[in-house]
Amino acid sequence: MKYNLILLYFIITFFSACTATTQIKQDSLEQIKEDEEKKLHLQKIEATNEKVEEVKKNITLLEKRIELVEKELNPKVVVKEKIKTVFVEKPVTKDKKTIVGIYEKVYIPSIEQVYEAKIDTGATTTSIHALDIKEFERDGKKWVKFKFQNEKKELIEKSLPVERVVSIKRHGVEKNQRRYVVKMRINLGDYSEVIDVSLTDRSKFNYPILIGRNFLNGYIVVDVSKKYITKPTKK
Repeated sequence: MKYNLILLYFIITFFSACTATTQIKQDSLEQIKEDEEKKLHLQKIEATNEKVEEVKKNITLLEKRIELVEKELNPKVVVKEKIKTVFVEKPVTKDKKTIVGIYEKVYIPSIEQVYEAKIDTGATTTSIHALDIKEFERDGKKWVKFKFQNEKKELIEKSLPVERVVSIKRHGVEKNQRRYVVKMRINLGDYSEVIDVSLTDRSKFNYPILIGRNFLNGYIVVDVSKKYITKPTKK
């Protein structure tokens, strides 16, 4: 009987220990499960935070793009100053000589036209572009009629007395060129002079008038670094 009681005691103790161990295992499993759930929850929170940061960055980029688009659609108005072209009526040297550029505009009162002219200190006589040049006689004197172009490129006929006829030797041409010389007043800036002008076909040249030394006459200095610095007077 005594041994039976001892055996029963051991059996009860064994089962109690097993039950306790099982309970501990269950508690451990529940703790592990709870830890896993917490870990998963933390991972979800971290993932959410990363997405929030990414959204913030995208919003910042979008705001910058919107700002650029607004600038393009609403550009700032920049007011530019108007640049005025100023003609110096009479640029002069210390000894009061008129300074002109290598290219200037001149006015010819007898035909009432403004032309662009090249100023050439190497040319002796001034020449003007003329077409259909024909000599005729009027009151026993030699006259010449010729055609010139006005500002509208229209041909207009003009007649003037012949001062003289000159023979010009041209480079590369055996036959000399015969030119009629007439008197014309030419205005360059506020300087005006009546001079001899030869009539010739200058259609192959860029400028219809070539101003020579007979107009410059020591009163005008040419600055080849400048262009159109004077404005001719119409008188």
